[in-house]
Amino acid sequence: EFQKHPSLQLNEFYSKKNYQGANPVDAKIIFVGRDPNWAINIEEKSMFPLVKEYLEDGVSFWKKYNIHHPFLHPEYKGDGKRYHKMFSKLDLKSIYADKISFVELIGFPTTGMAKKNRNRFINFLLSTDNKKHLISLDEILNSPDKIIFIAWGLINDFRLINSQNGMFSKLASLNLDRLNIKDLNQCDNIFIHRHFSDCISNETIEKMSKKINSH
Repeated sequence: EFQKHPSLQLNEFYSKKNYQGANPVDAKIIFVGRDPNWAINIEEKSMFPLVKEYLEDGVSFWKKYNIHHPFLHPEYKGDGKRYHKMFSKLDLKSIYADKISFVELIGFPTTGMAKKNRNRFINFLLSTDNKKHLISLDEILNSPDKIIFIAWGLINDFRLINSQNGMFSKLASLNLDRLNIKDLNQCDNIFIHRHFSDCISNETIEKMSKKINSH
């Protein structure tokens, strides 16, 4: 069931930092996701200390373990592993750790699949609890000196937010009919692509890697 994550520890981390990796205000490369989803029993897993270490300082974590996320640890089996395995195909070195940030539309931890409960996801997305997060995210995604990667399915979410409060107007106005879901699509400094958990092609990943390296 899709819900706010019950873990007090996770919520405590997100109340201090509602992003993963580098601070998105300073980062040059931003990856945008839907919600920060964690297994419901994450605290009981043997690698939870790694998760805490990562959430405390994602940049140092990447440099120390040479993996960008604890889900890549051999001990971890569960949701989210595929996303990060596919992401690691970008072959980004840990010297990029302080340049890369992962942000989500929802600024507090969740569990379960948002796709299976769209109404609850929308309630969370547009809630007063999430408003401050969306305001700062709008500012970050409007920054012209960053390159921003957004999964295809999120454009409809941006349209929804825009229709409610006028934020994310640039993203809400994108016409997906003119874009190719199988490719990497560029609109100024924004790149639209298939989600890493979806059937993203190696060709798209290679193009993304080149963009990041040249940036």
